[in-house]
Amino acid sequence: MVKLIRSQGGIAGVTSQGMADMMALDGGKYGKGILDSCRVKFIMQMEEQEARLVQEKLALTEEEARMITRFRRGEGLLCIGHNHVPIAIHVSPKEYEAITTSPTDLRARLKQGAEQ
Repeated sequence: MVKLIRSQGGIAGVTSQGMADMMALDGGKYGKGILDSCRVKFIMQMEEQEARLVQEKLALTEEEARMITRFRRGEGLLCIGHNHVPIAIHVSPKEYEAITTSPTDLRARLKQGAEQ
């Protein structure tokens, strides 16, 4: 599907909580196909085992693999071709409010709305 979307000039986003899940089907054929079809990749914090899998698939250096195991919220490794750049994303309070999935913040928002 990703290849089809890209062939038509579209943009596709693929998100996975676990790299191992992406690589589990059919010996990794589908996961590899998705990675190969994506020109831009943004890698967020991962556990050691998954970082090693990504290191192998994306030809990351040892330092880059270690880095992705230590990222905090909002930090990641932007990979475009052979260029790998660590980045930090900072959002305004309004952007945070619009996109947060934090259960604590969402409960507080519901409570505040109920009180008004």
